[in-house]
Amino acid sequence: MDGKKLKELRMKKSLTLSRLSELTGISKSYLSLIERDIQNNPSLDILQRLSRHLDIEVEDLVKNDIDQREVVLNATPTVKSTFKVEIEFSEEQMSPQKLQQIKDLINNLKQG
Repeated sequence: MDGKKLKELRMKKSLTLSRLSELTGISKSYLSLIERDIQNNPSLDILQRLSRHLDIEVEDLVKNDIDQREVVLNATPTVKSTFKVEIEFSEEQMSPQKLQQIKDLINNLKQG
């Protein structure tokens, strides 16, 4: 659960932490932990009490978390790797054309 969202909803209702605590029966310290994102996995009971007094559905109260997880789950993984290539040539194998081919290969690998 996004604590910032809870704080915004509470403030829109002009509720202090103390008043929301009184209305919901949830301790002021626990609400503070949620708002500061220290406690980010409240129970369903807590979510239902909050949603009831903030006039919002539980789903909407936690929706950002769900959307963010879906983005992460649907994201295309990116993998960056480093590898070392060692090539050994004799002098007769190192023509200017071969040297240019190697440089081109290295440049293509860097760009890719």
